[in-house]
Amino acid sequence: MKQITIFSFVVLMVLSSISCNVQGGKKESTQRSISAKVEVYYFHLARRCKTCLSVEETARKAVEVLYPEMVKTGEYVFKAINLDESENKVFAEELGIGGQTLLVVSGKNRLDITDKGFLNAHDLEKMKEEIQKAVDQALKG
Repeated sequence: MKQITIFSFVVLMVLSSISCNVQGGKKESTQRSISAKVEVYYFHLARRCKTCLSVEETARKAVEVLYPEMVKTGEYVFKAINLDESENKVFAEELGIGGQTLLVVSGKNRLDITDKGFLNAHDLEKMKEEIQKAVDQALKG
């Protein structure tokens, strides 16, 4: 019964995030100079459940394991951004972010992998696969 409740909560979070991103995705994003070739952002709120914390931890590890040299040089970065902090609101609006989101950005290319992030929050290998696919796709344009 507890697993059904947890699964229902995760599905609800994913659907909520997707609906927020669909509305925000219609906005025209302003240009922002990006120093890194690839940036993986995890936008979150101040109050987070265990799964939300796990998404951040697993995604961060995946980027560090997949691209250790590029992370070391700063070419690839992972950033967790708290949407409840006022200094992050403008940046989130520029990207059309309205809720918890796992986003891969390379130049003007953006891929929202929030649903895959939450589904694989506790599985580093699957998270690595999803991030690698998204990075490859973002680099291709």
